[in-house]
Amino acid sequence: MTTHGQKRPGRRLRALAGAAVALMAGTLAGCGATPSGTAYSEESPLVLRYADYSSATSSGPFQAFADQVTEESDGRIDFKQYWGGSLLGTADMPAGIRGGVADLGMFTATYYGSEFPLTEWISSLGSVSSTEYPDGILQANAAQADFAMNSEAVNEQFEDRGIKLLFSSHSITKYDIICTSPVESLADAKGKRVRSGGALWDRELEAAGMIPVNVAITETYEGLQRGVIDCALASPKTVTAYSLWDVAKYYTEIPLSGINAQYAVMNKDQWEALEPEDQQIVWDAGYTWWLEYLKYEGLGLEEKLRTEGVEDEGVTFLQGEEDLVGAIEDQQEKVIDQMPADAPESVEDPEAVIDEYVSTMDTWLERVQGMDLGTPEDINLSEYEETAKSELWDRNRP
Repeated sequence: MTTHGQKRPGRRLRALAGAAVALMAGTLAGCGATPSGTAYSEESPLVLRYADYSSATSSGPFQAFADQVTEESDGRIDFKQYWGGSLLGTADMPAGIRGGVADLGMFTATYYGSEFPLTEWISSLGSVSSTEYPDGILQANAAQADFAMNSEAVNEQFEDRGIKLLFSSHSITKYDIICTSPVESLADAKGKRVRSGGALWDRELEAAGMIPVNVAITETYEGLQRGVIDCALASPKTVTAYSLWDVAKYYTEIPLSGINAQYAVMNKDQWEALEPEDQQIVWDAGYTWWLEYLKYEGLGLEEKLRTEGVEDEGVTFLQGEEDLVGAIEDQQEKVIDQMPADAPESVEDPEAVIDEYVSTMDTWLERVQGMDLGTPEDINLSEYEETAKSELWDRNRP
């Protein structure tokens, strides 16, 4: 669900969104979901509203979660789903969940840096996972969930805002670029106008001699088609979801930072209103949601890009040369070195947090590399699934 290209809402937009959310909360009170604290049963089920600003085409992982909860609760809990920003958009997602407009949602916390300063700061570590496929994706997704579940500070950040964290995902471990002409070296990259995704990527692109351009993801196709931009920040999700491969045929693999800020959350009051048995059911089903999200976005779209993209769309894959890769990695090291000085005031020991994050990544890479995963074309996830469930969900059950 990473729609990373949507612009971060400005202060005035957030204020207007907050007012709208408050109005919506009043309007919707008493309809849809059973109000917090109200008894529910198989005859009178609790209907939880799920909001997402991505397309319904990506609904499979959440649907697997919802089906499991409904089945295991014997119908006491059901769901109503709102996709494509139809209930809450990017500007008002956290406020809407906190205010009860929706009961559950998934969002990218870096869109709301001032509201979630800790996770905004942690996003600068989006470059520390392996870039090898599929090891890096499996490593990052498990390590990100592990770190978030076990970080008291991360959990408090959400709970202080009326939100219960269910899990975090990091299925996009790096961004590449897709261009209208080949880009492999620093010389090729120089002066290329690239649709970026925010300040972190702006700096990395500039370090490689490229020019970051602020273009909405929904306008990127036309920008490439008309030559307004030469390239776009790319992942399997953005290329396939927005059909960028129609107008840009050169996909260059370079280690631009990934996005480690996807969070699945629930309204805290609604979570606390659940019967203890149902809290366990929702928690355990969160593992299914997380795993299916990994399979869909982290692995499935990668396969789609490399098969359909090549065979049907004529995409050419290129490897960034050493000078181009090195310029990006040097910039990432500078950012990480600067992180302790840039830490939010609430972080008492920034070096310890950074070390814990990196150590968690290292632990999961070692675990993944010790597994029999089969081949990249035929990945066997059985051992990975078992380890993630026992080490993450079972160990952290509420």
